[in-house]
Amino acid sequence: MTRGVGPGAGTPARERSATVTAAVTAVVTAVLAVLLGGCASTVAGTPWPTGQGPALPSTAAAPVEPTRRPPTSFTVPGPLSNGPLAAPTTDGRPTTTVPPVPVPPSSGLPDGGDGGDGTARTVPPVPVGDGASRVPDGRTRPAPDAPRAAPTRAAAPAAPAAAPAPLTSDVVADECLLDRAALTGLLGGPPVAPATNAVVTRTDGTRTRACFALADGVTVSVNAYTTNRSTPAGYVAAARHGSAVTGRPAGTSATVLDTVAGPTLQLATARYLVTVAVAGRTPSRDQWRAAAVAAAAAVPR
Repeated sequence: MTRGVGPGAGTPARERSATVTAAVTAVVTAVLAVLLGGCASTVAGTPWPTGQGPALPSTAAAPVEPTRRPPTSFTVPGPLSNGPLAAPTTDGRPTTTVPPVPVPPSSGLPDGGDGGDGTARTVPPVPVGDGASRVPDGRTRPAPDAPRAAPTRAAAPAAPAAAPAPLTSDVVADECLLDRAALTGLLGGPPVAPATNAVVTRTDGTRTRACFALADGVTVSVNAYTTNRSTPAGYVAAARHGSAVTGRPAGTSATVLDTVAGPTLQLATARYLVTVAVAGRTPSRDQWRAAAVAAAAAVPR
């Protein structure tokens, strides 16, 4: 037998499928109602019922990240502007919040202030701390446009006095202190003329006096000095590479040195230093001793 095919064919099967689906949905709903009975009110975003589960933070605001940007304002102690005062500090003094940079003055105001209209005015730079710093008693904070005193400078230390020259020349009226015998021994022969005091101009322009005696190609010069940095004996003792002269009078000391002027005798007495320079020859020890004895006898006491 042939089955009919038409618009109503297969309808009982679809109805049975819908009925089964509805029954399964009802059973699942009933089971969930039993398991979650009384828990319809839950915390948003969580499966926990109200009053249960882990505690949530009191605020959901994100933590503020640190920043290196400068603040938009800062607080300084004292009423430094004519604007409204903020809450007092812990020590009872009022504070004023001012911008960290000068604000252009308002038009028409000669001092750049706020004129009582609430516009911020420029304030002098003030150290920002805990608000506990105070101006010392008897002193006032300088005005922003007050001229600053020039810093005082310590007086420069006085230049140390120049050390005195070691010797002073021309201290005796006559420096021809050697007799003819002593001069002949030093010159290697009799002088061609009597010894004479003469003025000598040095390379630095100074002029000094000395006694000169001449022979054939040989010159003897005699000078007397006072010492300024030590005693005459100390001056002679400080000479290096000298050859001591023996057999001299008591209370004297003498040495012979090689100098640019030729071999030179340095004789120290109680008051003076006598020098005898020979240019053109080198006298013997006995000739130097004779000159030291003659000069020590002739120099003023």
